[in-house]
Amino acid sequence: MVNFRVMPGDKKAHNTREAVTEPQASAPSSRKSPTEKVTDKPHPTTIRLGLFSQGIAIAALVVAFLSFWTAQRAMKVAQRAYLTYQVSVINSNQVLDGLRADKDFFLNYQISVTNMGNTPADSIQPKINVVPDPDRSPVMITFPSEAFDLGPKESRVLTGQALFKHFHNVRGLPGFSSGFTGQIEYKDVFGDSQARKICYQYVVSGNAATGGMCGTVMQTLEIK
Repeated sequence: MVNFRVMPGDKKAHNTREAVTEPQASAPSSRKSPTEKVTDKPHPTTIRLGLFSQGIAIAALVVAFLSFWTAQRAMKVAQRAYLTYQVSVINSNQVLDGLRADKDFFLNYQISVTNMGNTPADSIQPKINVVPDPDRSPVMITFPSEAFDLGPKESRVLTGQALFKHFHNVRGLPGFSSGFTGQIEYKDVFGDSQARKICYQYVVSGNAATGGMCGTVMQTLEIK
């Protein structure tokens, strides 16, 4: 401890003593240090790149899903059962005789169903409608209604019959036109329901009978 001796009237020495013996505490500074720095905001380009990367990931996921779905669908198309059919009238001579005598007659027909696919077809059920003639309508139609199965490359022939009765006289000229419409319904090995459309035309004009699939060239049928 330093003792000062102050002479009366010595103001300079008195002030010096106060400065030495009674230092004042400095108030804490509320201002931030110039070295402190707030974190920078991400650059807009950085934000856009992040969003773009997420978009690419989502797009890649969608593409992968679509590729898988397309592959599955292609596999089903290649492996599923595929049914074809052939239609024929097997008594054209009796039809011609009935038309010449203007009598009622039976139209006998066959539908051959073939599985051209690589897997079985289950619960096959042809649903066939006989097309009426302008002057004659089909009655007493018979056709197998029981469902059946076909393995790959197997076939089955179904036989039907319809009695045509003369009800009208609108044609004006001798002749006859009929056919078959409908579809063959079945299930493939994947459990999916399928259907094969059927459309066949049968026409008698003069002494000739022709037949064929709808939209194709009619073929002259052999009369036995």
